Amino acid sequence: MIRLLHVFSTFAVGGPQIRFAQLANALSGQYRHTIISLDGADQAMSRLATDVQAEFLPMPALKAMSLPQRLHTIHRLISRHQPDILMTYNWGAIEWAFCNRLLRLCRGIHWEDGFSPDEASQLYRRRNLFRRHALSGDTQVVVPSNTLMAIARQHWQIPEQRLHYFPNGIAMPETLQKRPPSAVTTLITLASLRAEKNLHRLIDTFASHAPYSRLLIGGDGPMLTELETYIVARNLTHTVRLAGRIDDVWGFLAQGDIFCLSSDTEQMPLSVLEAMATALPIVATDVGDVKTIVAAENTPFVVPPAHYARAFQHLLSEPEQWQAIGAANCQKARQHYSFSHMVENFTRLTTPPR
Repeated sequence: MIRLLHVFSTFAVGGPQIRFAQLANALSGQYRHTIISLDGADQAMSRLATDVQAEFLPMPALKAMSLPQRLHTIHRLISRHQPDILMTYNWGAIEWAFCNRLLRLCRGIHWEDGFSPDEASQLYRRRNLFRRHALSGDTQVVVPSNTLMAIARQHWQIPEQRLHYFPNGIAMPETLQKRPPSAVTTLITLASLRAEKNLHRLIDTFASHAPYSRLLIGGDGPMLTELETYIVARNLTHTVRLAGRIDDVWGFLAQGDIFCLSSDTEQMPLSVLEAMATALPIVATDVGDVKTIVAAENTPFVVPPAHYARAFQHLLSEPEQWQAIGAANCQKARQHYSFSHMVENFTRLTTPPR
């Protein structure tokens, strides 16, 4: 059994955490997981099946330490657990990748899924330089989008032999739930409630351009209270609903007519793949690989943030196109973004070298 030590900046529910849980569940019995959460959050543990061998370690105290103290603690923890592979996720865990590379404690695989709000509009030179050092040597680097592939090559100088394109995949339902006909159009989204998702943009656009519709926002996160207050302040409580944590993704998305993505930064969002598999048309900001993920019929509605309201209004005004766009999205999701392919990639990535 392969021992994996995973280091997340948070183990709250988000894209990387959901992807990990899905893979761990599918490959139960092949891996033993130790999960470190640097902020102590553990909500994503509930996504793991009961037969997955997983140990959770909260580590919020590391933030208060100096850099030398943190590196010493990291060294001690990796040495104590003796993993076969150290899995680090995004900028928040980069010091663990650096320490492991420096001391050559075990195989290292670093996952980069995107950027926090402070790097959404520009990359920081100091972070790029640190990534180059931390991810050098034998460290393997995994990214889910062509956008990040280009960044990893150019800015982090990761050579091709250590850089892996790992597109997200989803386990699609055999049959789709169908929403009963309704006179009220439902706009729907599914997101972690964080700043980079820019749900204020979606709420404002909805309020201005969809007065006779309703908006469902699925997901939980640190901005829940702020969004609740914002919806009340805009007098939208009768048309906008925060649905909270969603366990039945397919049942939730089946309530929608149009899926909306309003993020400032993404790479290859699982929510877009899930919306495609549910045969929904999508209006989205043109971030990461979103425009190349959706079907060709849907690309006119993936636009720069400045044109989001116009695309929103355009798609909303042409309901006769929704079914055809949704069907094309569903077909592309089934052909290109299967869960089995993602499992094969993960198994290949973690197989011990000969």
